[in-house]
Amino acid sequence: MDADTGRRRSAAVLFADLTGFTQLVETVEPEIVYQVVRPLLDDLVAIALRHGGEIQQVLGDGFMCVFGLHDTIGDEADRAIRAGLAMVSAGGTRSVRPSVHAGVEWGDIFVTGSWPPAGYGVWGKAVNLAQRLCSVAGPGELQIGPGAHARAGRAAIGVPAEQSRLKGIAHPVISHRVQATPPRYKLV
Repeated sequence: MDADTGRRRSAAVLFADLTGFTQLVETVEPEIVYQVVRPLLDDLVAIALRHGGEIQQVLGDGFMCVFGLHDTIGDEADRAIRAGLAMVSAGGTRSVRPSVHAGVEWGDIFVTGSWPPAGYGVWGKAVNLAQRLCSVAGPGELQIGPGAHARAGRAAIGVPAEQSRLKGIAHPVISHRVQATPPRYKLV
């Protein structure tokens, strides 16, 4: 796809990020950072792929993936929420395995070619909102945006609504916060 052309799609966007990454980088040697972070990011990528997400970009301690980038089935928001819940559950405690926080939103995006080596650029309000929701989610939390919640099936039933103030967004956003209980991991 040429970078100057593109196509509009309805899709779900998920951002996942590790909690406490900067503190980890500041307190241990780079090899230890890699040994702690790499297995967790590998797990998060596997979760995204298992739920049909396509990894858009990896940014050190987190990434963005899109559900419905090429094909729309109709359950993109539901799959993104399920993936986000699995991701925050895959995190651990700060001292052993970093916690994960995530944000999901569904809406119209514009997909373009990108700069090498990335395959696609993804643009739009849903992308921005998913990133902002991820940034306000606490350790072990998934923040679900209004579009994703409205489109989701069983994955979002019974999740209470709250108003979130998000950086750069003029009006409060109705979001849905889900707290996952992470399993305990031991360093070996």
